[in-house]
Amino acid sequence: MSTRPKNRRPADVDRDLDRVQPGRTEPLARGFIEFLGGPFGRFSAPGTAWLVTPLRVIVALSLVFLALGWLAKANCIQGTVGGDGIVNLDWSGSRQLISACYSDMIPLYGAEGLKDGHFPYAYSWVENDTTRYMEYPVLTGLFQWLMARITMLIWPLVHAVAGSMPEVGVYFSVSALVLALFWVLAVRCVYAMTGNRVWDTVLMAASPLVVVHAFTNYDTLPIAAALAAMLAAARGRPGIAGLLIGLGVALKLWPLFMFGAYLVLAVRTRRFKPFVVMVASGAAAWLVVNLPIMLAFPEGWREFFRLNTERGWEWSTIYAIAARNTPWNGWDEPGTEPVILNAVSLAFFLVGCLAIAVLGVLTRRQPRVAELVFLIVAVFLLTNKVWSPQYSLWLVPLAVLALPRWRLLMAWGLAEAMVWPVLMWHMAGDDAKGAPPELLDTVLVIRGALLITIIVLVVLQMLGRRSDPVLEANGGMDPLAGGFLVRPGSTYRGFIGEIRPVGEEDGTDEKQRPVAPSGADTVSSGTGGASGRG
Repeated sequence: MSTRPKNRRPADVDRDLDRVQPGRTEPLARGFIEFLGGPFGRFSAPGTAWLVTPLRVIVALSLVFLALGWLAKANCIQGTVGGDGIVNLDWSGSRQLISACYSDMIPLYGAEGLKDGHFPYAYSWVENDTTRYMEYPVLTGLFQWLMARITMLIWPLVHAVAGSMPEVGVYFSVSALVLALFWVLAVRCVYAMTGNRVWDTVLMAASPLVVVHAFTNYDTLPIAAALAAMLAAARGRPGIAGLLIGLGVALKLWPLFMFGAYLVLAVRTRRFKPFVVMVASGAAAWLVVNLPIMLAFPEGWREFFRLNTERGWEWSTIYAIAARNTPWNGWDEPGTEPVILNAVSLAFFLVGCLAIAVLGVLTRRQPRVAELVFLIVAVFLLTNKVWSPQYSLWLVPLAVLALPRWRLLMAWGLAEAMVWPVLMWHMAGDDAKGAPPELLDTVLVIRGALLITIIVLVVLQMLGRRSDPVLEANGGMDPLAGGFLVRPGSTYRGFIGEIRPVGEEDGTDEKQRPVAPSGADTVSSGTGGASGRG
């Protein structure tokens, strides 16, 4: 008798039967699965449940951790009613540092004119004899303005019901709600890109960094754009992928680095058409968003670039660690523009990118998209002069897709999450018995060591020195390759000559079924197919 459920295509059921079960493969998950009743048996039929599906479980888990993220910041949106009846934000006793509930969204609401309805990039103020403007890329600035307008509309009603909540608390909560929706969208994209390893998405949905940093800044917006772009590229839609990357760059600079990963694959496979289409649509999308602001408010538009050029290193970078622990105190004179620091950090990053490109082009096994994107973004964070703690949230989905090793990624996530309370405690200062710099540096070194471990393992995986669980689960093919996909058992004339893909080199079982990203019926075999504070 067939075990296939009614109203489901045979291909869908086969895909569910091939799904990797973490209760059997991941020691970290095994104990919990045993507590729930044990892993699937020989005669189980995964994919036949109509209510409790993997996607619904993962989305529910995401919502739980997002709720914890809001609660982690809730202590910073409490207010007190003054004698004039006005509700003021209560950050007495350095509450935002001692309870580690600080979020950039809260001070920005008043500091950048959002509270008074000013339009970003048109409004300016003077700070330390410098004329300041909104310091974010255009789409992020417009997002803040839109959230502020919504807050102004609903504030009278909220004030009537909850009289002790300050207006900025409403702004934060409205923004957090929308940012949470974008994070759920990002989780959905990762779920669609994991192929037969859908449960790896748990590492993103339940990451400790979600609790700590989902609402520290506006980073879920570019993360969602970048992951949606990767999904579009995987489905063979380079134009849409480029458009989404362009929008991502209009939210934050780092999605621009994704072009580097696709360039490596284009050079390696000599398939340049998808890459050219991607870059052209990305540039067009970025210009459509930026050009009106660039022409109407040129000084305001340039603020993001000016600030990132003139600011010094941030507390948790390699440069700050070196300065705290050695006699060295930087290359530039105090109080001047960090010209040498800018040049050195850029040089480090470019050298890292060159090394990744050479590795990606010359390695025998074609690198996966997620491996390349992860390496580029990780090298950027390690070498950049600014590594705001919430930036690490960018790496969470990329690490899940590049190296789904549950224990390692969870350990790294916990170390990253610990950076935040220790940094806040350190920033409280000696008067508040703040954490000593030695404690902060210890946590930062542990965080950095774990990230470097992940980088090394990804490189070894690319070189074929370690097994690749993603390829093993998906028939030897990269679910995200899209127009750059090469099927196992075929050869192609690439940059380094005739190449036999990984399926014939490492003994991958050719009977394993390749899995396209969810929503695509097939996997393409050709050129089509499936900074400031923030």
